Amino acid sequence: MAPHTPSAVARGVVDLGLPGRPVPARHKVKMVLHRGIVTGTIPGGTRLVQSSIAAELAVGTRPVREALTELAAEGFVRFDKRGGAVVRELCRTELEDIYEIRMMLEPVATARTARSAAKASLRPAIQLLVAMETETDGARWAEHNARFHNVIDEAGNSPRLVAILKNLRELSTLYITHSVLAVPDRAARANAEHEEILRAVFAHDPVAAADAVIRHLDGTLGALRTMHQLRAPLPATRAACWADGPALP
Repeated sequence: MAPHTPSAVARGVVDLGLPGRPVPARHKVKMVLHRGIVTGTIPGGTRLVQSSIAAELAVGTRPVREALTELAAEGFVRFDKRGGAVVRELCRTELEDIYEIRMMLEPVATARTARSAAKASLRPAIQLLVAMETETDGARWAEHNARFHNVIDEAGNSPRLVAILKNLRELSTLYITHSVLAVPDRAARANAEHEEILRAVFAHDPVAAADAVIRHLDGTLGALRTMHQLRAPLPATRAACWADGPALP
C-alpha cells in the first residue's frame, strides 16, 4: 500500500485555489485531500499519515483527524483495523451500486428541473457542453461533466437531492476519467447524450429528460463495464466489498 507523499498533498493545495479570506483548518485540509483524491493526484490505496499532512499544511493533527473522519463518512477514505486512514478504491460492486442509485435519483432531479427551471439558471450548462465538445484532456472533461450535471440538478431547487448526487458523482469521477481515455468515442457519445438531456430540459419535457438521463447513465456504466470487465455481483459479495474487497483493476 502506497504511503502518503508530500508532493501529492502539495499539488492539492496548488490545484485547489483557496480564497484569500481565512479558511478553517479542518475545511482546508478536507478540501485539499478531497481534490487530490477525486483527481487522482492522491491515488487509491494511499495511506494518509496525519502527522505528515499536518506538517505540510501547517495545521495541528486535530483538524486533520476531523477532515479524515468527514471524508470517511462521505466514502472517500476508510480506516483500517489499526485506525490508519487509507484512500478508498472502489470495488466492482460499489461502482455498480453507485450507478444503480444514480439511475434511481438522477432522473427525478432532471425531471424536476425540466418542469420548472428558468432558462437563465441553465446557461452554465450550455457553456460546459461546449467546453466538453472541445476538451481533449480526460480529467478536465470529467470535471466539466460533473459540473454540467450539478448545474442541471441545482436548477431543480432540491438541495438535499443535489448533495446526494454530487457525492455519488465525485466517488466515480476518477473512473469516468479512465473510461473516457480507454473506451473509443465514449466522450463523443456522452456529449451527444448531454445535448439530448439539455434539449429535453429546455423543452420543459420531464419525461424525455428523465429518459435521456437514464440512457446516458446506462451508456457510462456500459463503458466502465467494458473497461473493467465488470460482472453482475453476487448478493453474498456485497458485504465483503464494503470491507476490504478487491479494487477495480
